[in-house]
Amino acid sequence: MTESRGTRGLFSSIVEPFRQLRFGVYAILLSVLFLLAAGWIFYTAFMDQYQQVMGLFNVVDEDVQWELVTNDIFKKHVWRVAGLFLVYLVALCWILFKISHRVYGPLISVERFVEELAAGHYQKRLKIRQKDDLQRLTEKLNSLASSLEGSKAGAKARSD
Repeated sequence: MTESRGTRGLFSSIVEPFRQLRFGVYAILLSVLFLLAAGWIFYTAFMDQYQQVMGLFNVVDEDVQWELVTNDIFKKHVWRVAGLFLVYLVALCWILFKISHRVYGPLISVERFVEELAAGHYQKRLKIRQKDDLQRLTEKLNSLASSLEGSKAGAKARSD
């Protein structure tokens, strides 16, 4: 295996997000549950208010009472809310992907690097993107690899 790359390939960018967004799925599910609960509260409040108005004014015949509220204006607002919800979910997914990519990506590189060290490849060095988190950990792991490489070289020189 060569040195850890500074950027991830297309395969890693497509496949690994499914693993890295595990916590993102929780955030999305929590958001959806919150929005469904808020929608249910709004719906029940609307229905209670509607029933009260219908009872007070007895405006329309009971068979056609829904025509009063399910008109074009109501439908337009329902589509707006649905569109806003869709935009919210897309933005949430994008933000979660970007944030988790900055943390999970370096963790994958660190995991691969530690596997290389465990296999005795002390000459390897870890490289992650400058904008990624965990830069200090990368520096410390590279320092450890240098120390191990120096120890191995010293032991080899002593045995010769």
